[in-house]
Amino acid sequence: MRLNSRVSSAVMMDSGQSQWGRTMNVGTNATAHVAGTYPTYCQKLTVKDPNGMVKELVFPKALDLDRPKRARTTFSSEQLYKLEQEFQRNQYLVGKERTELAKRLKLSETQVKVWFQNRRTKYKRDREREAEAKDSKAETVATQNILRLLQATRHYPVTPCPAPAPPSYPYFQTYIHHGLS
Repeated sequence: MRLNSRVSSAVMMDSGQSQWGRTMNVGTNATAHVAGTYPTYCQKLTVKDPNGMVKELVFPKALDLDRPKRARTTFSSEQLYKLEQEFQRNQYLVGKERTELAKRLKLSETQVKVWFQNRRTKYKRDREREAEAKDSKAETVATQNILRLLQATRHYPVTPCPAPAPPSYPYFQTYIHHGLS
């Protein structure tokens, strides 16, 4: 069951279930009978899921489900090159600079703005992955060094370190002797 991506949430009901007399929330303080009567600001959409089950979806009428989804913007390689070039120079393009770049590339300011937002997100994600990989590599190198040390010590007899001598407390004894404790 694939719906338009503008549809963010819906109330789904199995049509085979007996729902007579039961009510469901469809708004902040409104309720509707599941049997088919909904408030005037709602619309009903019936669909089949992949298993063949019929589902009833209820949406606010404000969602214009009949309107076709806007086509995804496809940037030319020249536009992408210039956008990337500008991103390398300045990650935050605003005002006059954005307006001029949009005119030069024959794009809307919104398209340029959204491209820069998406590119900053990608940049941040890439930096996080690099840092993660660097940390992982450092841990791997440290582990390899420890393993090499352990393997190297197998060839030599392991001699235990001598136990440290018990601490002596000359000052403590002096205070006791002079009654300063």
